[in-house]
Amino acid sequence: MSPATEVKEKVTFRPLLAPIMAGLWYVIAALASYDLLRRGEGREAALGLAAVVLLTVVVYAIAHRPAVVADARGVLLRNVVRDVWLPWHLVKSIEARWSLLISTADDRHGSWAMTGGNAERTRRGHAPNPLDATSATEPEVGWTVRDLLEQLRRRGARGERTGTVEVRPAWPVIAAFGLTVLVLVALVAIPAG
Repeated sequence: MSPATEVKEKVTFRPLLAPIMAGLWYVIAALASYDLLRRGEGREAALGLAAVVLLTVVVYAIAHRPAVVADARGVLLRNVVRDVWLPWHLVKSIEARWSLLISTADDRHGSWAMTGGNAERTRRGHAPNPLDATSATEPEVGWTVRDLLEQLRRRGARGERTGTVEVRPAWPVIAAFGLTVLVLVALVAIPAG
């Protein structure tokens, strides 16, 4: 069986509470924006909306975006303002002390999504083991994120040995943040008339 058929799809790890808190902020931001549009006037409404948008971009970048996405080819560390793609054949070790760290021969890359505590936490029957085709109906107990990534690494290292480490800025997040800051600064700089 090839590594591509052993893992049916991508496995995504992210903290449980952060996306929930981000979703709560999105609801609050929508209500605040509605109230600003309905009752606000002129400059104050524009400043309020710009501030809400800026906070929403920050909440998205810090709480919603970070994740560890793994498949048979490698692992993607999706952090606040950058993504790091690591093919399994280049990964030398996976550690989870203070945060999840994945080492290659040249560098070490950390994850915002998984702290050391999260990476070592067991998956107490919440999801089937994605590495085992026989566990589709019965959840596996005792697997940690680090263990699952290590299993994927071992299986993926036996597969295709192509690809390089890629570090890419998260341009949509950076652009949204920069543009919102510019709008907010422009609104503050314009004298009240």
